[in-house]
Amino acid sequence: MLRAIFIFIVVALLSALAIWLADNPGDLTMHWRGYEIRTSFVVGVGVMALAAFLVLLVYRIVSGFIDTPASVAAFLEKRRQQKGFLALSRGMVAVAAGDAPEAKRYAAQAHKLLDAPPLTLLLAAQAAQLEGDEKSATGYFERMLEAPETAFLGLRGLFIQARRAGDREEALAHARRAFELRPQTPWAAQAVFEIEAAEEDWDAALATLDREVSAKVISRDKARRRRAVLLTAKAMTATEAARGQAGEARKAALEKAVALALDAVALDPAFAPTVALAARLCSETGRTRKAIRLIEAAWDAEPHPDLADVWLDMTEGESGYDRAVRARVLAARNPDHIESRILVARGAIGARDWAAAREALAVYAGPDASAMPTQRICELMAEIEEGAFGDRGAARGWLARALHAPQDPQWTGENYRSPRWSPIDPMTGAFDALVWTAPAIALAREEPRPDAFGQESERHVEKAEAPTAPVVSLPERAAPKEPLAFQPPLPDDPGPEDADEAQEGERKW
Repeated sequence: MLRAIFIFIVVALLSALAIWLADNPGDLTMHWRGYEIRTSFVVGVGVMALAAFLVLLVYRIVSGFIDTPASVAAFLEKRRQQKGFLALSRGMVAVAAGDAPEAKRYAAQAHKLLDAPPLTLLLAAQAAQLEGDEKSATGYFERMLEAPETAFLGLRGLFIQARRAGDREEALAHARRAFELRPQTPWAAQAVFEIEAAEEDWDAALATLDREVSAKVISRDKARRRRAVLLTAKAMTATEAARGQAGEARKAALEKAVALALDAVALDPAFAPTVALAARLCSETGRTRKAIRLIEAAWDAEPHPDLADVWLDMTEGESGYDRAVRARVLAARNPDHIESRILVARGAIGARDWAAAREALAVYAGPDASAMPTQRICELMAEIEEGAFGDRGAARGWLARALHAPQDPQWTGENYRSPRWSPIDPMTGAFDALVWTAPAIALAREEPRPDAFGQESERHVEKAEAPTAPVVSLPERAAPKEPLAFQPPLPDDPGPEDADEAQEGERKW
């Protein structure tokens, strides 16, 4: 509608102009080199307009001939780029689909058609990775380091290549360079920290953690937890170093370990391995009251067997009765927890107060039991039965029951389970990856509890096994779902008579 109105207005104006020129014809006279040219004004204007049109036409024709090669080249370049980007996009799709031959073919096309090395090098590297040509992929990533805009991407590719090859030193070098280029990038910071921690370079890991906090690539709560674990690891290393020294050197090493452990406790006062280590070191260096306060505070938050071990061994040379009294004192701070009941039972067994030990475990093993006994409780009941009545048959029954009883919580990682905490998962090298939990199924690798009774009970169990279920030696890195290779004895087979010998001797807790 607006267009029609505009055309109508233009036609009306032109018509009005034509009528006005007809009413006012006028003359146009031109003198040139003795000639006089006379015509009407309208004709003169028309001739000049025609001449201008012809000049413009000639100009366009001439300029067209001059610009034709450049225009043709630009057209061909544009068409080549379109084909190149099409090949690049198809190559990316092939990479995503895992089609290595197609990805390699399109990478070659894109490299030939496009003058864009970063994109084509990335596609070529990914295609080489799909084909398993690690050498070529590494070469492409190294070429990406030559350009500043692709250097960071090349470092990431080289880091991944080194990690796949198991070259931890090379991976750390590339990750550190990437971290220097872009400190705010989470993957680079995380990679540097994890490798340094896996190498047990605690000082370097702490320095990297400080840089992560400064770059704001990690939350403060997570950084606080990591710092506590790192300080605990340093304290453990210092403690091990002190064991091999004597005199003033040993004293200085222990003081260093105590300071590190207490710093870790200040960051995470409820973390049982840290508190247990700090309390044990405080006890060894004559700070018993400090050790007591640490364990009591942690026991209030969450009882743990490591805390119980340190608590029971805190005073050298004390009688079994005094030990049992101290066990009841700590257990009273969290009386309904299973670890509190086990602690009381252990103290009572040490004092040979079998009735008190049985009473402590009555919730799990008494006539009115309301909860399923775990393996440790079954083992404790076996010792109580033999110690109280000399009933080795009942003791063997409890040990047999322990084989299929619910497992006690342990530090659990990927295909790994142990009663001992470690800052690094021994199977994967992951930092702070072990979780205190009771697995629902048996894992591929299990370390035995490091207490004397656990060793005795293992010998007892081996003798009580059915002959058709031999013990299998598991490899260090077994399959994730491989079950533990032992089975409970047959119901009507109490085990060989010489299994009673496994019960003899003093048992320590």
